[in-house]
Amino acid sequence: MAAPSAAAPAAAAPSTPPPAKAQLQIPGSRDSRSTEPSVDGRSPKVSVLTEGSEDKKGPTTPRQTRQASRKPDAKKTRKHVPLYIVVSRTIVDNTYFMAFTTILTFYALTADDLRIILTEKPADNIFNSIGLLCIFVFTGEVILSCLGKVDYYLSFFFLLDVISTATLLLDLTWISEWMQGGDTGEASELRSGRTARVGARASRVVRVLRLVRILKLYKAYYEAKQRKAERERRKKMGEAEDLWDEADYEALEKGQVRDSESRVGKKLSEMTTRRVICLILAMLLILPLLSKETADQTPYSAGYGANQVWEAFQAKTSNNSTANGQQYASALMQYIYYHSWYVGNSQGIYCPNNNCAGMFLGSLFWFGLAGQSSSTGFTNSLEYAQMDSGVVDQWYGSIREDYLTAYGTMPSSVKATLSEPWSRQCATSSQDLVGVSLIALEVENSNYYKVLCPLDLRLTEIQAFFPKLMTASQEFYLVFYFDMRPFNRTTALFGLSNTVFVMILLVTASLMFTNDANRLVLRPVEKMIGRIEAIRDKPLLAMKMADDEFKAEEIAKERLQRQKQKPWNRVMMEISRLCAFQGRNEVMETVILEKTIIKLGSLLALGFGEAGADIIGKNMSGSDSAGVNAMVPGRKCECIVGVMRVRDFSTATEVLQSKVMMFSNQIAEIVHGVCNEFHGAPNKNTGETFLVIWKESEDSGLESAELMAKFAEGSIVSSAAVIGAVHRSPLLGSYREHPGLQYRLGSNCRVHLSIGLHKGWAIEGAVGSEFKIDCSYLSPNVSIATSIERSTEVYNVSVIVAQSVIDLVSYNMRCQCRLIDRVIIRGSPAPMELYCVDLDYKSLEVDLTARPKVPWNTRQRFKVRQWMEQEKNAVLQKDLSEVFATDEVIAQMREAFTVEFFQLFNMGYQNYSQGEWQVARRMLMEIKSRLAPDDGPSTALLKFMEFPHDFDAPKEWLGVRDLVGY
Repeated sequence: MAAPSAAAPAAAAPSTPPPAKAQLQIPGSRDSRSTEPSVDGRSPKVSVLTEGSEDKKGPTTPRQTRQASRKPDAKKTRKHVPLYIVVSRTIVDNTYFMAFTTILTFYALTADDLRIILTEKPADNIFNSIGLLCIFVFTGEVILSCLGKVDYYLSFFFLLDVISTATLLLDLTWISEWMQGGDTGEASELRSGRTARVGARASRVVRVLRLVRILKLYKAYYEAKQRKAERERRKKMGEAEDLWDEADYEALEKGQVRDSESRVGKKLSEMTTRRVICLILAMLLILPLLSKETADQTPYSAGYGANQVWEAFQAKTSNNSTANGQQYASALMQYIYYHSWYVGNSQGIYCPNNNCAGMFLGSLFWFGLAGQSSSTGFTNSLEYAQMDSGVVDQWYGSIREDYLTAYGTMPSSVKATLSEPWSRQCATSSQDLVGVSLIALEVENSNYYKVLCPLDLRLTEIQAFFPKLMTASQEFYLVFYFDMRPFNRTTALFGLSNTVFVMILLVTASLMFTNDANRLVLRPVEKMIGRIEAIRDKPLLAMKMADDEFKAEEIAKERLQRQKQKPWNRVMMEISRLCAFQGRNEVMETVILEKTIIKLGSLLALGFGEAGADIIGKNMSGSDSAGVNAMVPGRKCECIVGVMRVRDFSTATEVLQSKVMMFSNQIAEIVHGVCNEFHGAPNKNTGETFLVIWKESEDSGLESAELMAKFAEGSIVSSAAVIGAVHRSPLLGSYREHPGLQYRLGSNCRVHLSIGLHKGWAIEGAVGSEFKIDCSYLSPNVSIATSIERSTEVYNVSVIVAQSVIDLVSYNMRCQCRLIDRVIIRGSPAPMELYCVDLDYKSLEVDLTARPKVPWNTRQRFKVRQWMEQEKNAVLQKDLSEVFATDEVIAQMREAFTVEFFQLFNMGYQNYSQGEWQVARRMLMEIKSRLAPDDGPSTALLKFMEFPHDFDAPKEWLGVRDLVGY
């Protein structure tokens, strides 16, 4: 039983005193048990005090038992909740309120479009009023949710509601009209010439942002799904009160284990849905902004102005009067300057006030006459189309820069070409072109690439405008070519931006989805596979896995606690959680499954021990079948066998009866804890006898001979430490005052163990059948070790060590053991020497030192196991023979055995071995009369020499005694 020795391992260690109080606490429970002698003289009285169990009638049926176990203490679990939280939670969870907000959400999605389709401007005030109502209701919903819901503030749905509510402001007509430029018609607004374009872009952004409100429908669906799942869970909890019947087992056999969604699947589904929504919204919001408005290409006056110039040209050709000539020249010059290439491509040099009408991404760079140059009309029209320098200079001088829309200027070299003859001949695939190019010359800070003809540019970089007010049979006409390179470059730049944005979006989405799958499913599964493979290779590693897992959890908690102490870290942690769309921490089934694997592995390691490691490994390595083959072949190994027997256990069983399990487990806690510290592996427990194995291992880093020598010394030291810990334990010391035990065993009774150690081979494996197996060690050497332990009664000592173990230890350790006889033991083919470890356990007193009460929880267990692991690792690095002098308990038990005692006994034994029994008798009697009256080996040798030989050695005496009959 683990509870009795919260400090038992430490007490059992050679250098640490055992605990003082005979009070134990069951790990994992709230029962507080105190052990005290009973008045009837039968067994120690164990009183169990359980919270809430005083003066209460316990449950009488299994169902009542389960209900009582699940029902919390109302006084302890009841927590005062402020009224405003209760009211807020009630309102936001109300069915009618949620239905009302859902209806308003549908209205918010369609209201603005319905307003434009079905109504006129007088109805805008009604829609504005309803819009304000929606804003008020949704804002109130956000505030109430922040107050009433624990995990709402700064969550995904909080951001969703805030953004959706903010977009409702864009549906208010006075706000949307203000964004589109207003209705004042001020000169400062008209001066920019882009009011219509700004309004069009604002309207498009509003339409896109309105789509965010769709997320509120997703929220309504999600919350409805959550409420339905909660109702089903509560319904199942009510049905689960009944016991399972046969139909439940049939459902399990058919694979119908669970019909509800797992937390892992639910979490992955939620995160995937949210990420898809965010990605779609990002594309809807960003992609329109990464495109150029078609209204920015050329002004709308390009086509209309071509008609005006053509009409003036026709008037001049029909009547070449001065008035018609001036009208044509004025119309042509106005068209050229209004759409001048240098206004939009000279960085404000030729439009200082930046108020020119031609600042578009498409501008005029070539104008002339189009048609068949071989026709007479085409040649004659060229004379009328050209302008003289006087007209150009006169019109240029009349330009007013203070107009609302200015015309800008041109370089003087370009202006001179306007009055030159139209001699630049160009051609397309179907017609001839004759005209003037405004960018035929290189101009500093403006034009670096000379373009003589329209086709000197790419077809996608030019756009032609010609009069529409002419007949289809017109042989020639005026044509104006606009340079679209700035627009194409801007469009190409936006295209690159679109490509980069989509790439980033796709990569981000891929990484996010992959990260979700890895974090929630793949990495936990891979981790579980790693755990299983590790347990398969080294089944006993599961215990260390549990400790490592607990250590990692504690480190993570401590790091999180330290981070939360700093306000800035808390804010960053919350922001990172929001960016990852993670909710509150919830234990996933994969985590539960991983911890369950570790627990199962730990239980397997505890149940099977080292002897069953091969059984676990071989059964877990097979992947072709789910069947279990427990009857695997045994494995031969070299080991040191330790048999530890509780003296008078049958008497204790009769007296203690049902409490004997607690008694046996209290002793086992000490035996197992001390032996484990010295690399011993507890194996078989029969209540009376404990089998402990020190087996050679490949993980220690030492050679086999050196390792077995360390194990041999560790087995001797651990045996002495076990004896000391048992007699110092206050828990076991309480049995000395037990009336029943005193009546049967005498007033000086105490819990005592006898130990026998032997080294040899053993077959490690499973013993039993397909119905029940025990992992143990079978060998004649186990029987020999048992016989050696039984011989402790013959020699009246606590620990006897066989010659096979002594041959492995160092000289210093051998000096701590006393050679007491050379015997033949049942099962041994050859005589062996027996050594004892002299320990006067009666000199020890129960350790009643008061120690602070430490709660025996998981954290304390982990600390104890870590301390024991450190001590265990240090054992292989130090000289264990020094423990006999440094450990206070062992030194106290050996204090009565002096050098004179050992020397005198050694001389007496040598005379006994050589057949000089009279001399041996004299020396051994001197030991009993003067040095150690209760020395068991001296008494045993004297008794053997006296009966029936009367201290006369037989003629065939070879110094070997037969213990087979004992």
